[in-house]
Amino acid sequence: AYDIRGRIGETLTVEYAWTAGKAFADWLTNEGPVVIVTNKDASNEIKHAFIEGVLLLGRDVVDYGQRDKLVPNDVTDSKAAGAVVIGHDGVQNLEILTFYNVHGVAVTADSGLTEISGLIDADNFLPAVDKGTLQQKA
Repeated sequence: AYDIRGRIGETLTVEYAWTAGKAFADWLTNEGPVVIVTNKDASNEIKHAFIEGVLLLGRDVVDYGQRDKLVPNDVTDSKAAGAVVIGHDGVQNLEILTFYNVHGVAVTADSGLTEISGLIDADNFLPAVDKGTLQQKA
């Protein structure tokens, strides 16, 4: 109800992460980049695939790298349209994608996650004329 999770290569593939990036970029209504934050154990393959999906739809990405959590100010200070935290749950061995809106508030089933999931399932996206750019934030 508040994130997308799965085991790498089983229920959360690189292709799925790529499509999830495209879906999130398409779902966002505000202008601005997408902020990306990962925890230290998150899969780089899943992160890079998600970022490529966002970039393909013409959205810029600001990669904050590894952090324990997303700070709402990361979203508002970057004038971002939204954000995603890519994490790893070592106990359950799951990768987790948690989406955030323009205010840095988690997107739940009631506030858009169901729509994002529907966009992922449909996988009906047209690439932007110009691919987005990636900025690394220290």
